[in-house]
Amino acid sequence: MNQNIEFRQVRDFGQLVNDTFIFGKQNLKPLLKAVFTICGFFLIASCVAAIFYALRLQGSMESGEIVKPGQVFGWEYALNLISMLLFYTSIALTVFCYINLYIQKGNEAPGVEEVWENAKYYFLRVLGSGLLLAILFMVGVVLCVIPGIYLWPITSLMIAIMIFENGTFSYSFDRGFKLIKGSWWTTFGAMFIVFLVLFAATMAVVLPVSLLTAGSIFLTKTQASTPILILNTVLQSFAQIFYALPYIVVSLCYFSLVEAKEGTGLMERVDMIGKSETDSDLPEEQY
Repeated sequence: MNQNIEFRQVRDFGQLVNDTFIFGKQNLKPLLKAVFTICGFFLIASCVAAIFYALRLQGSMESGEIVKPGQVFGWEYALNLISMLLFYTSIALTVFCYINLYIQKGNEAPGVEEVWENAKYYFLRVLGSGLLLAILFMVGVVLCVIPGIYLWPITSLMIAIMIFENGTFSYSFDRGFKLIKGSWWTTFGAMFIVFLVLFAATMAVVLPVSLLTAGSIFLTKTQASTPILILNTVLQSFAQIFYALPYIVVSLCYFSLVEAKEGTGLMERVDMIGKSETDSDLPEEQY
C-alpha cells in the first residue's frame, strides 16, 4: 500500500507529475465528494444553460434563420459563462482547501464540512483575484502569446498562495514571481503534461458521442437529434470535473518551490524530532 503523499518536499519534474496522480488516486472518493458537494450546483447550472444554448442554436439552423453575430450571445450563453466562472473558482478553492486541511491533519483526508468552511472564507478573494488574473493572462496572450504562456504557471501559483499562506492579491502576486524564479520550466512542464492528460481524459469521455453526432449529421444530412445533442452537452459539462488534477499539480509545485528555497518542511520535521525526544522522558504506560 502506498504511503500518503507528503507535500512539503522538493520534487523533480517526474515526481511532480507522478505524485499528482498518486494523490488523486489515494483521495479519489473524499476529494470527489467535496468537489461534487461544493461545486455541483454551479456545474449543473452551467450544464442546463449550455443545453438551452445548444438547443437554441440548433433551432435557428433548422429553421433556416440567419443568426446575426449579436444574437449568438443570449441569456443562455451569459448564464453558462457566469456558471462556469463560479465553477472554476469553486473547484480551485475546493482542491486547494482540501490539500491545505490534508496537510494540517497530518496527511489525512478532511471532511466535506471542513473544506466548505475554508472555501467560504476565501471565495470572494479568489473570485475577484481570478477575474483580474484572467484579464492579465488574456492581455498577455493578445500582446504576443509568449507573455501569456509565461504568466500561466505564475498566476496559477498565486491562487495557491492565497490559500496556503492566506495571502492578499498583491502579496501573492509578488510571492509567485519570487518562488518560480529559476524553476519556471519545471513548473510549466509539470502543469503542461497534466493538462495534456486532462485533455485526453476529456476527449475519452466526449469523443464517442461527438463522433456519433458527426456520423448522424453526415448520413442523414440533417442536424443531430435532440437527445444526442443533450447527451453531448452533458458529457462536455461534467468532463470539467477533471480540472481537479491541474490544481493538485499546482499545489505540489508550490510546496516543492517553497521547500527548495526555504526548507520549511525540513525545519518542521526537525522540530518534531526535538518534541519526540522531549516526549520520550514521560513515564511509560503501565499495562
